[in-house]
Amino acid sequence: MISNSIPWPRKGDQLFKADVDWWHNACLNYLHDDWTLYSEGYKRAGDLLVEHMKESRSYQDFLVYPIVFLYRQYIELRLKELIRDGNQLIDNPKKFPKHHKIDELWKHCRRILEKVWPEGPAEDLDAVEECIHQFSEKDPTSMAFRYPTDKNGNRSLPSLSHINLRNLSEVMARISSLLDGTSMAISVYLENKQETEAE
Repeated sequence: MISNSIPWPRKGDQLFKADVDWWHNACLNYLHDDWTLYSEGYKRAGDLLVEHMKESRSYQDFLVYPIVFLYRQYIELRLKELIRDGNQLIDNPKKFPKHHKIDELWKHCRRILEKVWPEGPAEDLDAVEECIHQFSEKDPTSMAFRYPTDKNGNRSLPSLSHINLRNLSEVMARISSLLDGTSMAISVYLENKQETEAE
């Protein structure tokens, strides 16, 4: 057996439990709707990894994969939430596509946003769209940063040699500023609509 300075798992170890050090206990299922917690969680985790990489000036070749995956997952979840809530606001069925193709999710989302804000700034939506297309080109189905090869054994990212993670996080901050603000506004509109309908 190989010796290791970190002990190996012990019989009876439990992964998912609360413990006496309550400040380390994460709370789950305390909100009626967890979509924002999930999407923000992925975004914040990506930001924290970038901050760690910037401070330590190391591990970027390892951390690039989870960082990009986390940011992409944030975009996918936020778009699905916007589609679901936007549909409800404009009296469409409250549902969203179940696939992982963020370029198609964006098309659906943009149509809703243009209905909600017909006079809204198209250039801002164009800028987000351009970034989402770049993401989709490199990772169309959320697999390229999760696995080194595709199902046929081909390299997942053959045309990429460098990603500046500081730049990526700055662009993601601008994307999330628009998406999060839009999500918050739709939530307020929905609340007002439900209050009006209840009167």
